[in-house]
Amino acid sequence: MDFIGYRSDALGAAVDLVNAVTAAKDEPQASDALRTILVEHGFLARRAPASVEPALRAWARRLRTVFDAKDVREAAIAVNALLADVRVEPHLSDHDGEPWHLHYAPPEADVVDRLRSTTAFALAMLVSEYGIDRHGCCAAEGCNRVFADTSRNAARRYCSSACANRAAVAAHRARAKEKAKQS
Repeated sequence: MDFIGYRSDALGAAVDLVNAVTAAKDEPQASDALRTILVEHGFLARRAPASVEPALRAWARRLRTVFDAKDVREAAIAVNALLADVRVEPHLSDHDGEPWHLHYAPPEADVVDRLRSTTAFALAMLVSEYGIDRHGCCAAEGCNRVFADTSRNAARRYCSSACANRAAVAAHRARAKEKAKQS
């Protein structure tokens, strides 16, 4: 599902940024993990300088507020706060041999500002179209990662299939244990 018609995966970038910053303490995190996300989601063809890491980390913490929202009003307030802090200036661009496509930041914006405006706009589209039904925090016990559901059935509640599988196994074992107690 394409939420904003942009050539990068802005919604995926928002999720990956938040998860990179809020990863569990026992998960190893590469020193350039946030800059790698820029490349992986189509914001850059090559790595950004290390100097962008603090800005990306701060923005990821801001994005988290949308995923943590308990209701649509709280999510809208969080999105509006993001949008108030970015410069959104939509325009068509055909840079680097790409076909014409929409950019949300002004042409002179650096990569961090482009990421900020695009991810804020992606979350605004997500919340305006689906409320809080398609994003949130992972339902797995002890996981603090986030997800955005782009599936057709909108049934996702876990950040990954690994968390979904662990939760299913734990639920199965709990049911089996309860059944054994009753026998």
